[in-house]
Amino acid sequence: MRRSEPSIARRLLLVTGLGSLLMALAVAVAAMLAVDEEVDELLDDTLRAAATQLAPLLLQREVEPSPPPSGEQRFAWAWYDSAHRLVSRSGGAAPEWLPQPPREGFHSSAHWRLYDMNLADRGTLRVAQTRAERTEARREVAEFALLAALGVTLLGLPLLAWRAQQELRPLRRLAAQLQRFDAAHADPRELGTLLGQPRRAELRPVLQALQGISDRLGERLAFEREFSAQAAHLLRSPLAGMEAQLAVAMKEHPGLARLARVRQASQRLQALVLALLRLFRSDSPLRRELLDARELLAGLPLGDLQLQDGEPCPLEADAELLAAALLNLVDNAQRHGARRLWLTQDQAQSLRLRDDGGGMDEAQRAQLRERLRQGAADGGLGLRLAQLVAEAHRGSLHLPERSEGFEVELRL
Repeated sequence: MRRSEPSIARRLLLVTGLGSLLMALAVAVAAMLAVDEEVDELLDDTLRAAATQLAPLLLQREVEPSPPPSGEQRFAWAWYDSAHRLVSRSGGAAPEWLPQPPREGFHSSAHWRLYDMNLADRGTLRVAQTRAERTEARREVAEFALLAALGVTLLGLPLLAWRAQQELRPLRRLAAQLQRFDAAHADPRELGTLLGQPRRAELRPVLQALQGISDRLGERLAFEREFSAQAAHLLRSPLAGMEAQLAVAMKEHPGLARLARVRQASQRLQALVLALLRLFRSDSPLRRELLDARELLAGLPLGDLQLQDGEPCPLEADAELLAAALLNLVDNAQRHGARRLWLTQDQAQSLRLRDDGGGMDEAQRAQLRERLRQGAADGGLGLRLAQLVAEAHRGSLHLPERSEGFEVELRL
């Protein structure tokens, strides 16, 4: 199973989402720490204010001790005389902090926060608040801070995902433009004009690199076009001269079989060289014409191979390139010990060429298919050239399964 490549959008969303969550949690923790200190200060100020307001009332005897409360006690007070003896207290005053000697300022017990106010010669007033009140306040602040952080993160994730997709649109646009570029028929140096100006600063070096590659590729293709044109011109005359000399020699010595084979090889070489030069010239258009592939194959030098009779195989193709492809397939058949050829047509614009040679098993055929799919020439030069001819016709080459012999299908 093929492993999918990591996605920039998913990785960006993951990193930004986790980063946002961690930042929100960090802000929440910082807020809790700050609020924790502020809560202590605020409640201490409240405790001091309660003592300030309660002291005059006690001195005027306007506050009487209250009975013990029935519910949870949050606040209590106690009044000590100058000898630290208890004078009066509220009903909720806890026994565990009553025996503690009064001292000026704030201090704490196991469950209470205490504040003692000096009343001069009248003793000391102690007011107290349960520590549970402060714990509850801290817990509520922590809960609200965490909920707010999580809420902001969860609400921000769709926005982050949408924004990531928007920011990656220029990259997808660049990929689509590159896919639409017809490198087989267009001048690579026109790629920069097609792509236009970069929409993001990060894409500028990418476009510059692509433009540099396309310029060098365009220069190389221009050189190859010029070379192939010159090679075709320079080779055509010698090959035509060889053909003429061989024709004269055969007329003078009609009985020489070896001379006939040399002429067949010369004809095959001439057709093959000129077709290949056309095939590898990117500016050479196809010359499609309606032809009979059986008639075309029968006119080629087949050597010892016998083409079996069959129905005509009409199709539209470049006769010169198709002849070169069939010649290569014929050579392959001869090298593998074939003696007979069958040419059939199952559907329009397709050909099946079969021989009675040694063939190959399914594992070898699968390996050969893979090499052809990769464009490797080590799959057999004849098959590779036939594949290039099929692709020049916007088609493909296939290797059907056969128990005997070997078969090639060309779809044009």
